Amino acid sequence: MDRTESTVRKMLTAIEAPLYDIGVLSDRGMLPGLNSIPAAAVLDRLSLLKHCNARGSHIYIRPSGEHRFTTLDDLNETSLARLSADGFTPCAVVETSAGNFQAWLKHSRMFPKLLGTFAAQTLAERYDADPSAADWRRFGRLPGFTNCKPKYKKPDGLFPFVRLHSHGGQQYPMADGFEQEITKLYEAREQEREARRLESSLSPPRGGRLSNISLERFRTSIKYQDRPAAADIAFCVAAYANGMSQDRIERALEDDYLSRDPSPSKRAAYIRRTMEKAKRWAER
Repeated sequence: MDRTESTVRKMLTAIEAPLYDIGVLSDRGMLPGLNSIPAAAVLDRLSLLKHCNARGSHIYIRPSGEHRFTTLDDLNETSLARLSADGFTPCAVVETSAGNFQAWLKHSRMFPKLLGTFAAQTLAERYDADPSAADWRRFGRLPGFTNCKPKYKKPDGLFPFVRLHSHGGQQYPMADGFEQEITKLYEAREQEREARRLESSLSPPRGGRLSNISLERFRTSIKYQDRPAAADIAFCVAAYANGMSQDRIERALEDDYLSRDPSPSKRAAYIRRTMEKAKRWAER
C-alpha cells in the first residue's frame, strides 16, 4: 500500500459516509462520473486520480447528499486551536498548504441542507474561516494529492502535497449543545426574515399619506381574499410604519370588528393581539 492510498483510507474512515463525491477539477471543468460512489470505488480510482493530479487537476472529496459534516476552509493554527478549545474538535484536519487548514466537524446528526449551510456560515464567522466556502455541500481537498495552485509551485516545478494533519473521526464534544443552539438561531433568523417579507409585502410605499391607509383597503384587497385576520395585521403594520397613532388604529379595528360575537372581552383581546404583533413587525 503506497502513501497516497494509506492517507485516503484514513480520510475515508474519518469522514465515514455511505457514498462520496470526488471532485477532479481542471481548467476544462469538473470530471464527470465520480459522484455517489462508495469508499471501495474511491480506492479503485486512485490511479485515475493520480494521473489527473499529475497533469494539474485538483482533487476534492465530500460525502454525497445530506450528511453530518461541516467543512471549514482556510483556517490558521490559531483558529484551529480555538475550535478544539471550544469543544469543536475536528474529526479530520487537512493541511492544504503551509499553515492553511481545512477542518471537518462531525455533527450529532445529519442536518437538512439549509440548516447545514447556516451552521457552516455561523461557524465560519466565529472562527475566521473562509465565508465564501461555507455551505452544506462544500468540497474539501483530498489529502495524499498535490495542491496545484500556481502560487504554490516550487522552484523545482513540483507542488506541495495536501497532508492529513489529524483523522480521529470522532463527533466533536459540543455536538449536542451546538445542534440545539444552531436550530434555535436558524428558527429565529427565519422568523425575522418572514416578518420582514411580510412587512415589505403589506406596507404601502414609504412616504404615502395616512389618508391612503385604511382598513377597508386591506380587507377588500385580492391578496387577502378570505383572510380578514391577515388583512387586519397588514393594515396595522402599514399604519404603524407610517406613523398612525395607536388610538386611531385601535378605533379602526373597533369600528369594523371581524367577529359577530358581541363579547367585549374577546373583541378587546383580538384587537390587542393584532396590534401587538403588528407593532413588533413594524419596529424591526
